[in-house]
Amino acid sequence: MIKELHKKLTLLYTVTTGTILTLVVAGLLFYNLRVSEKDALQTFQNQIVAVASRMQYGSTISGSWLAQTEASEKLIIHIEENREPFLYSGSWVPATDRQTLIDLAREEALKEKVNPAVRPVSSSVIQSSVFTVKGDQGDSYYGTILVFPTAKGYQSLTLLGYRTPGISLIRSQGPRFLLFDILGIAALFFVSWYFVGKSLEPVEMSRKRQNEFIAAASHELRSPLAVIESSVTAIDAVAASHPPLQSAEGSDSPSPLQSADCSEKQAQYLKNIRSECRRMAALVGDMLLLASTDAGSWSIKQEAVDMDTLLIETYELFEPVCQNSQVRLFLELPEETLPHVTGDASCLKQLLTILLDNAVSYTPANKKITISAAVKGKEMTISVADQGCGIPADVRAHIFDRFYRGDTSRTDKRHFGLGLSIAKELTTLHGGRISVDETEGGGAAFRVMLPVTAENEGQRL
Repeated sequence: MIKELHKKLTLLYTVTTGTILTLVVAGLLFYNLRVSEKDALQTFQNQIVAVASRMQYGSTISGSWLAQTEASEKLIIHIEENREPFLYSGSWVPATDRQTLIDLAREEALKEKVNPAVRPVSSSVIQSSVFTVKGDQGDSYYGTILVFPTAKGYQSLTLLGYRTPGISLIRSQGPRFLLFDILGIAALFFVSWYFVGKSLEPVEMSRKRQNEFIAAASHELRSPLAVIESSVTAIDAVAASHPPLQSAEGSDSPSPLQSADCSEKQAQYLKNIRSECRRMAALVGDMLLLASTDAGSWSIKQEAVDMDTLLIETYELFEPVCQNSQVRLFLELPEETLPHVTGDASCLKQLLTILLDNAVSYTPANKKITISAAVKGKEMTISVADQGCGIPADVRAHIFDRFYRGDTSRTDKRHFGLGLSIAKELTTLHGGRISVDETEGGGAAFRVMLPVTAENEGQRL
């Protein structure tokens, strides 16, 4: 499913960004065409100045110069003196007849009242604007006509410059832009593939954890159900294996010994059922609690919690538990009164209970567990350190995952692997952090960092 989603999202992003890139490239191509047209027009205007200056200031205009200029610049230069054209037939053959183009240019100039067949009245140069002439074959030219007086009369210049068709510009420049577009789309595909994969990693991780969660929950729920089912079956078997005996009076009533033995076995099986029901209820309660945190519906009270009192109460609660397990429990508090923490006292006690229950379970007899608290700046650190078997470094990153247990076989029925997950959620709800380190004795030290109440911060510092 994730692979298909990866492919579809990559295709979607590639098509979307590729379309945008193609539009940008097309825009750049047409912009480049406009720039090319402007450059061509500017070049033609420069050519007007060059040819007119050569004619106006008496430089010799030879046939070889005309041929070279026309051929190199794709120009049509037609010069007349007193209505007599120079004897020059042109150096290249345009698509439309040369004389036809000259006549079309004169018609355009006449629209502006510039007539090369009439001698100018003033001594200044008469010039038409730059216009466009279209030939019979679809060819196009820039054109202008100049008329200026000379000592012998006047001269006229009809100048036409070939305009490269837009389609030719597209054909010449298009492949470069197309190649750029293709390479850009290919790059976008690989970039999209990479980033879509990165963005889907949390989804894949979430799906994997969800599958692991379902598998672990199913396993944990199946065990108590199996015990309950086997206990009920055993109760039925006990009842069937102890039929009532025929008494002397002929009535069917069990003997006292038979009845006591049957009741004792049934009581034991019922005890097992109650124990497993409690385990199942605790598991379901933990799962519902975590589900409420995921849904954001678990709210806590916001009140000032007296941490000295909370730690002492928790210590007194676990002192008999540790004595039964032959584990020594110590509470280390600073001489100064601890500042208050804003939060829910019952939730904080539940947090400490989880950590202490975990420590008692993994601490061998005659070892110790230490509860301590310290304040530094705006943060209080509560530590629960034991002298148990410790937690390997490669496991510490996973111990707060749901249903994670060091006992992968899940034969230990004391824990479900949800306690530390709940502890982490409780810490987060109070705006704190939780971490685990190794102690000097090889055990584990869980540290909960909580922000202290602002009004008490100044007193503590």
